Amino acid sequence: MAGFATSRPASLALAALLAFLNLFAFLLAVGAERRRSTGNVVPDEYDLRSYCLYDTDASTVYGVAAFFVLLLAQALVTAATRCLCLGPALSSRGCAVASFVLSWYARAR
Repeated sequence: MAGFATSRPASLALAALLAFLNLFAFLLAVGAERRRSTGNVVPDEYDLRSYCLYDTDASTVYGVAAFFVLLLAQALVTAATRCLCLGPALSSRGCAVASFVLSWYARAR
C-alpha cells in the first residue's frame, strides 16, 4: 500500500495536467471555429473578371495548435502508462497497433 500512497499525488498532478491540456485544446478548437475565414468577391482592376479575397487564416493556426496540444496530452499518457513503444521493445501488442496504424496510413494514400 505504500507504493500507492507515493504514486497518488503524481497521478493526480498528471490527471490535472491532462484535464488542463484537453480544456486548452477545446478552447483552441472553439476559437478556430469562431475565427473562420470569410471571403469577399473583389473585381480585378486589370480585366472584367473577379476573384475571392479571404481575410486572415487564424483558424488554421488555432486548429493545428489544438491538434498538437492533444498530441502532447496523448504522449504524456503513453509515457506515464509505459504503453506501446515505451514498454517492452517490440511487444506483440505494440506491433499489432503499429501495423494497424500503418495500414490505415497506406490505405489513405
